[in-house]
Amino acid sequence: MRPEEILDILENNNKIPTINKEITEIIKMLKNTDTLDIEEFSYVINRCSNLKEAILININSGYFKLLRKIESLSDAIKFLGLKTVEKLVIAHLVKSIMPDNLGQSKQLDRDKYWKHCLGTSVAANLIAEKLNKADIYKYFAYGLIHDLGVVVLDVCVPDLIDKVMEKQRKGMHQIIAERIVMNGFTHEDAGRWQCIRFELPDDIRSIVEYHHRPLLAKKYKEEVYILSIADSISNVYYENLLAINTKHVFNKKVMDELGISKDDLEEIIDILPEKVEEASRQINFNMLSI
Repeated sequence: MRPEEILDILENNNKIPTINKEITEIIKMLKNTDTLDIEEFSYVINRCSNLKEAILININSGYFKLLRKIESLSDAIKFLGLKTVEKLVIAHLVKSIMPDNLGQSKQLDRDKYWKHCLGTSVAANLIAEKLNKADIYKYFAYGLIHDLGVVVLDVCVPDLIDKVMEKQRKGMHQIIAERIVMNGFTHEDAGRWQCIRFELPDDIRSIVEYHHRPLLAKKYKEEVYILSIADSISNVYYENLLAINTKHVFNKKVMDELGISKDDLEEIIDILPEKVEEASRQINFNMLSI
């Protein structure tokens, strides 16, 4: 199937949910964070179903290693930083609008794929910590939705996902398999389409669109680089879950740009399975009802 045919299916598919007025308002506010009014932001969040409760439950889950219970969004912003809370809000919204169970592929194991996404989040968090980044949990939120395009394809063209998975199980890398099955189209392209449709902020769009081609990113390069390496690390973990081996190669130039060594990679790869299991017990996106 040609890329233009796939895009036509995406455009005309009624299985992808639309977003309501409240969510649209939140996303628009988060696209202009330099002028964001915290009180107004909190007010809008409070009006959006149980979004506030879901966010606070996850923030207080234990994963974020806070020394006190967070009672409000203002508290969350104070202790985690505005950027982290912004990205967590968007991750919650996207995961509620596009839950994994919308997909229809017969070959994709969604529980294991969710662990890959969570693994990317945890790995990105660990990389950011090694690099002494200020908002380390912002990168955790990025990881949760970096593969938005896979969900889109799983909903709209599940038969193509089946064909991709068949090639992956024979040892072919995901992106190569996608390019063969979809004539050059990949989940990055599907993710870009969805980011535009949902009007998501530019940093998220850059990560969704370029995490497999990080050197092509024009903006938010460091964020894209970190998520690219985190995705590669988590792919090692994910392939172990699937009992396959595509001999994934890490992007040396991106590693050098970030200052990440081979020893750093091996350390994170070794501890990731345990960290993901811990995070999966703590983080819950199924409680949000929008």
